[in-house]
Amino acid sequence: MAGNGDRNYLDKTLQQFESYPYPDIPIEDPLNKDVEQLYKSSLVTARYRRDKKIITDLEDCAILDVACGTGATTLQLAWANPGAKIVGVDISPESVKIAEKRLRYHGFENTEFHVLAIADLNELNQKFDLINASDVLYLLPNLALTLKQLAQVLQPDGVLRGNLHSYYQRFNYYRAQTLFQRMGLMEDNPEETELGIARGFYAALRDEVNLKATTWSSDQEKIDNDQWILMNHLFQNDKGYTLPELFDALAQSDLALVDMVDWQKWDWRKLFKEPDNLPAYLAMGLENADREEQLCFYELVQPDKRLLDFWCSHPLPSKKDFSEYWLERPLEEIIVHLHPRVENFAPFRQAILDQGKLMPLNLSHCFPFIGQDSWLDRTLLTTLYAPLLESSQTLESLVSRFLRIRPFYPADLTPVRADEATKLMIGMIAEQEEWGLLMLEAEG
Repeated sequence: MAGNGDRNYLDKTLQQFESYPYPDIPIEDPLNKDVEQLYKSSLVTARYRRDKKIITDLEDCAILDVACGTGATTLQLAWANPGAKIVGVDISPESVKIAEKRLRYHGFENTEFHVLAIADLNELNQKFDLINASDVLYLLPNLALTLKQLAQVLQPDGVLRGNLHSYYQRFNYYRAQTLFQRMGLMEDNPEETELGIARGFYAALRDEVNLKATTWSSDQEKIDNDQWILMNHLFQNDKGYTLPELFDALAQSDLALVDMVDWQKWDWRKLFKEPDNLPAYLAMGLENADREEQLCFYELVQPDKRLLDFWCSHPLPSKKDFSEYWLERPLEEIIVHLHPRVENFAPFRQAILDQGKLMPLNLSHCFPFIGQDSWLDRTLLTTLYAPLLESSQTLESLVSRFLRIRPFYPADLTPVRADEATKLMIGMIAEQEEWGLLMLEAEG
């Protein structure tokens, strides 16, 4: 855990994490198989989403893991950012000991750990290219102050990742926490007695009672798991937030929203049966709304995410509009890159190179973070992704490859014109760049 200036507020939280270090994951678990978590933990992803800058060398980059706990997120940051310096801080000495052992076990030497609170981060005498503040901000009494303190150690072009518990999605758990507070179970650090009372209470309730139906699991493994109950029903200082509250805190701390970390899953269009056939007032209102307003609309209509997982930074430069690339740049100057987490994902590479398969590939099966089905036929896969697995390509070379592989339309065998191939390739690249699989830059 990490804290800010109000030490007393965090006493209970510290006691809980000293008694039950979190997360309780074996040190031997490499934690490098989850492509979605590695993608979200990558500085490459965050910086490209911020300002469309492609970072190819992380050797001089420094990454801070705030509230590193037992080092699970720290290890994922190390895997996701090869070559970068990784620093972990936490106010729980017991958790820091485990985190140090975890990173050492997996061979990451360019790391350091400190028992340190957020208010004291300036003692590190260092600024960071990426700050990860996962599962901590919603436990602190003053969100805007905490964000200000983190901003002080963030590089001018750095990115801060944080997350907050969603008030709407977790509302029923807050009801449970309020109940257990009134029952006196959270006056001190919850221990075996309090856990037993909570289990007994739910066991005594009828299954159809609302609180049990909405907060208690039918999975016996979860019910037997102390940490699951502690992190939901008996969680000290837990607080839920709405997006307007987040945006207000960012404004107070002179930070700007980059985007939601899982931005692909915040598409308001996916909420409607016919997104291209909405009432005019609704379509115009949403299309013309700024990003924050669109996100607030989604949150109110579909509060389905436990965490409001976001990137922010110092005030943003104007983002590049890639429509300008297509209009103003020759095709040979537009460079297409695979995101490194896509490029290095072995199952995807094997699927692309498997010449014996003719069926389309659903990219969302390989990369669940895109949040929607994305079927590509084998021709388009071999046209676009196969060459990108070897190296970055110009748009011109990809169009030329497409014309060699598919020179005719299958239906009537009429020739495919170069301008038609260019339009098709641009559309496909633009879509997958927005999903986060591809990155673009212009030479010169």
